[in-house]
Formats: sequence, structure tokens, C-alpha cells
Amino acid sequence: MSAPTIGVAVGDRSVSDTRRISELALSLPDTSLTGIVTAGVLAPTPAAGATRTGLQWNSASSVTGDDLVRVESVVTRVEQSGNGNVVDRHVRLVDDGGSVREQGIETWLLPESSDVRHDPAVDFCTPAWGELLRESLSADPAFASSLSTWDGTVGLRCTDASGRAREVHLRIYRGRIIDVARRVPGGATFTLIVPAVTWVDLMVAEHNDFMRRAISGEFSSSGNGYEYLRLTKPLDIIIAHARTSAREWQSVAGHTLPLTCGREARS
Repeated sequence: MSAPTIGVAVGDRSVSDTRRISELALSLPDTSLTGIVTAGVLAPTPAAGATRTGLQWNSASSVTGDDLVRVESVVTRVEQSGNGNVVDRHVRLVDDGGSVREQGIETWLLPESSDVRHDPAVDFCTPAWGELLRESLSADPAFASSLSTWDGTVGLRCTDASGRAREVHLRIYRGRIIDVARRVPGGATFTLIVPAVTWVDLMVAEHNDFMRRAISGEFSSSGNGYEYLRLTKPLDIIIAHARTSAREWQSVAGHTLPLTCGREARS
């Protein structure tokens, strides 16, 4: 089973051994809880002294005692607060055929003394993250050129299974981001909506596969659908810059993700 090497950070993953559920000797008041309890047994706690304070769970096909399963988890957010450190973690229950049978979002409260790694580069769809994008994109002539005649606002939203969302608006005028905010007057021209676990996958994958995922329908949008489709290329540039910031931070923080030289090549 893999585990974070230095504290807890967005992108940390764990994969359990494959086990037959009946061999875990679970004590269940209701068989509908089999998947939830199995995930709790096989997935490690994020840190010593952590307490699970929330869980949103979905079952595509409920597991039973005869199933062979493993648990895959990935940290999707780390938030530092006065009462401790809050961690969101996406958990999947995967059978021996590779199908995701059940999954959910756990929220954990870690003691204040716990070692966590937090940075705007991986706090997706927040104003601080948006400011990093503005600074990075301001030096990219390809981004300026792709939106040289455009006047509007791009919304970027990160959602999880509980329905919670973080959203940032990038107000763009003729190739330049002139404002970054949670909301702008008049709202976004369109908003790209991506689940939190997919944001993590986008940011840490070896290659930028935004276009492939967009074509395969992994994202959704609200607002002006025509503008969303027309501006797929600028969105790809935005994602490339976000990836560079996230991967540079992860490399410094102790991960060994490969980095490209300079900004990522764009298709």
C-alpha cells in the first residue's frame, strides 16, 4: 500500500491489497453498509489522530461478501483552519474486473499538529489559484493571441459528490485577464465544471490530456455552450499553465513527478 512520504497533500494516493469481503469478518448492522465499511477497513487514515467528519457515498453496483475488491483513494483538497486541518479524499471501491462499484468523498479533520502541505497551486478554483494563473498566463503570447478579440468571463468550478463547489471567475479582455474573483458582475460567459478528483488527475498526469477528456465528455459546462466549445483551445492553454504550477509545487514538496522543460507543449 502506498502512502504520502512527507505529510498530507493534494494528489496523495493509496491502493490497498485486493481482498475478498467475506474474509474481512465485518460486523454490519445493514448489508447496505458493506461497501462503506469495507472502504473504511482497507483504506488507511490520512494521518495519525485523524477523525472522519463527513462522508458522501454512491453505489453503482453494491458489493457483496463474495466480491474481490481493492480500495483506491486520492486526496483532493487540504485546507488549513484554526480548528485543525481539513482533508477531502475521494475513495473508490474497485472489483477484480477493474470496475468501480462504489465511491465517495470523505472529509477528515486532522490535528493541528499534523504535517500537511497546502499551496494555492493545488487549491483548485479558488481566487488564490486564479491569481497564479493570471500571473503565469500574462507572459504567454499564445494565450493572448487565442483571445485577442474576446471580451468575457471564464468560470472554472471544482465539485465533489456532496454538491459542494469552489468556483473562480477569470475576467478576460482582449487576451488579458483583468480580474480574478469568486464572482464577477453579470456572471461568467460560461463555466467549465470538473469533479475534484478529475482536477487532481488533470494536474498530475504525465501528459496534458484535457482535450481528450473534453472530447470524451468528462466535463460539463453551464452558460453559453457555443462559447465554451469555441474556446476549447484557450482552455487547454489555461489547464497547461495550471498543471505546470501544480507539478512544480509537488516536485518541490517531495514528489517525483516528471516536469517538462518550460511551459507544456500544446497541441
